Amino acid sequence: MTVPLPSDQRPKVTFERERGIYALRVTHDVAHAVVYFTENSTRTASIQKTFNVLAEAGIPLFLVKLHQTSVTFAVAGYDLPNAEKALSAADLKMKTRRDLAVVTIVAAAMREISGVMVAISDALYTAGARLYEMGDSHDSVQCLIEAERAEEAVAVLCRTFDLGSDCVQELRLSAEDTA
Repeated sequence: MTVPLPSDQRPKVTFERERGIYALRVTHDVAHAVVYFTENSTRTASIQKTFNVLAEAGIPLFLVKLHQTSVTFAVAGYDLPNAEKALSAADLKMKTRRDLAVVTIVAAAMREISGVMVAISDALYTAGARLYEMGDSHDSVQCLIEAERAEEAVAVLCRTFDLGSDCVQELRLSAEDTA
């Protein structure tokens, strides 16, 4: 039988840590694209055309967002030249940004943590990391930021959520990952 430690002997952890923030993941070599719809096409047709072109080119997407006059998404940096080529050949207007990273904050039950989005935003602001895109799920928040600010962002997020460096996982996208 396990006997719990008396309250004065239990390790001290922050409120956020108790409620679930337990890891950070940094995915390097990410690019972001904005595909603009032309005025003479319908929104639905433009979205379908964009996704069909990229699917035919074999380009995996993530952080996909549908907007009124555009669609935005992230791709692995090594896939960006092929995505640009395919979209350009389909006469789709786009703007791209390279040298980004996705910092993912992981929790057991992210949506149950009060104030977590403000804490993340404040930490990224403190780190000087511009936020280009955000996504969330039941157990994570993904933040697309400049790669050059990722290290500082992770350091500030670790302080914010009382995480040690052992809680940080570095990921590098490569073409072999999709093969």
